[in-house]
Amino acid sequence: MRKPLFLDRDGVLNVDVTPYVSRIEQLEIFPYTAEALRLLNQAGFDLFVVSNQQGVSKGITPPEELSKMTEALQDVCREQGFEIRKFYYCTALKGEDHSWRKPAPGMIMAARDEFNLDLNGAFLIGDKWSDIEAGARAGLRTLLVYSGVTAPGEETNWKHQPESAFPTVLEAAQWIVGEGRS
Repeated sequence: MRKPLFLDRDGVLNVDVTPYVSRIEQLEIFPYTAEALRLLNQAGFDLFVVSNQQGVSKGITPPEELSKMTEALQDVCREQGFEIRKFYYCTALKGEDHSWRKPAPGMIMAARDEFNLDLNGAFLIGDKWSDIEAGARAGLRTLLVYSGVTAPGEETNWKHQPESAFPTVLEAAQWIVGEGRS
């Protein structure tokens, strides 16, 4: 049986842009993303993306551009012979009380319910406190990557600590697979 693994998008799979990655032309997928996702897929993980995308509600990111970015990431995976199982996006604005907006675990729980997932021992890889908190609140094993907004050491002040931290999603994937942590 395949295990679920949750990934944030901006700062984990692609370069994060201020204020938002709002157009397909701005989407710069990290050169190591395909290899990381391939390793995880081959190790028996079903991959899910859980990402806050308030730029849609702010009118900065057109929904059709968000769809193009999703397809671009899927194309990277398809070239490796698999797909990300599903992308969950929360477009609610920061400050709104929305169960899907991280740090709330709603997107993870929606995936659990939709796909009848066993979250026991499942991982979440993210680049900021809200990812780590959402994963912790869902009972996941959380891994932090420094390829996004968090600088090394910054996480020491967070309520929920990641299990481990890595420079990129590739090192996190190698740790999960190579260390037999799956």
